[in-house]
Amino acid sequence: MTVVVLGAGRGIGFEVARQLVADGREVRAVTRSGGVPKGAEDVRADLMDRESAVKAAAGASVVHLAANVPYTSWADMLPTMFDNAVAAAESAGAKLVLADNLYSYGPVPEPFDETTPERPVGPKEKLRSALGKRLLTASVPVVLARSSDYYGPGGHGSLPGELVLKPLAAGRRPFWFGPLDVRHTFAYLADTARAQIVLGDDPRADGGVWHTPAAQTLTVREFIALAGRVVGKPAKPIALPNAAVQVMALFDKRVRGVGELAHQRTKPWVVDHSAYEGTFDPLPVTPHEEAIAKTVEWYRTR
Repeated sequence: MTVVVLGAGRGIGFEVARQLVADGREVRAVTRSGGVPKGAEDVRADLMDRESAVKAAAGASVVHLAANVPYTSWADMLPTMFDNAVAAAESAGAKLVLADNLYSYGPVPEPFDETTPERPVGPKEKLRSALGKRLLTASVPVVLARSSDYYGPGGHGSLPGELVLKPLAAGRRPFWFGPLDVRHTFAYLADTARAQIVLGDDPRADGGVWHTPAAQTLTVREFIALAGRVVGKPAKPIALPNAAVQVMALFDKRVRGVGELAHQRTKPWVVDHSAYEGTFDPLPVTPHEEAIAKTVEWYRTR
C-alpha cells in the first residue's frame, strides 16, 4: 500500500518519507521542486491546486500532510492547502495524518495534554485551532500529530536548532527569545517522524489528537548547557527580551508572528505525551545528548 507524504522536501515531511523508505515501504514523496529521500517516488504537485493534490495522492492508503508555508502566508494559504489535502485523501479513500504543532491551545497550564481546552488568543493560534477542528470532521480518518519545538538533522528553521545548536556548531554564542530558567519541551525530529508514522499505521489513532513523545523536559538554560558540553565548549547564552524580538521582526520576516506566541517562551511549556505511551508500543526516544550531537554534526557538514 502506498504512503503519500505531502511536503516531503524538507523538515518533518522529508524525515517521515526517509524512514518509510528505510522500512521498505512504498513511498510517494510529493513536493513542488524535488529534493526527496532516495528510494521514494518523486512526484511534483501544487497543493494549492485541488486537482494536482488529488492526482498526487491517488492510490494512497495513508496521506501525511507535512507541507507548510511562511508565517506571513498562513491565513491566505493554509485553509486551501488543508482542504485540498482532505479532498485528496477522500478521493483515494486514505487516512490523513497532519504534522501539527501546539499553537491551537493558546496559553496553557503546566503540564498540558490532549484534553487541555483549546483557548487560542492570537490569530495564528485561532487559525490552527479552527483548521484542526475542521479536519476532524472529514469523511475519512484523520489524525492530528502534535509535537513541541523539534530540532535535528533536516530541521530547517526550528527555534532550538537555529537559535542554539547552529550558533554553537559554528563557535558562536547561542541565544533565546525569552527567559532561560523556564521549562520547555524540545523534541527530536527523527522521534517525531517515527511517532507520526505509527499514528498513520495504527487505527487506534484515528479521529484523535495525539502529542508525540519527546525526551526529558529541561529548562532552556539546562538544554543550552547540555549542548555546550556536547560541543566541548561552555555555552554563555544571550536571553533576548520580547521587546527585542518585536524589533527584530521589523527587519526579519522569519521572526514575524513569533510575538503572539510569547507565552510559549516566557511561561513553562511542558508537553504531556502519556496518552501516546499508554496506547501504542513504547517509542524509544533519543536522549538529548545524542540528539544534540547528531544535530550539531549536521550543521557542521551542511
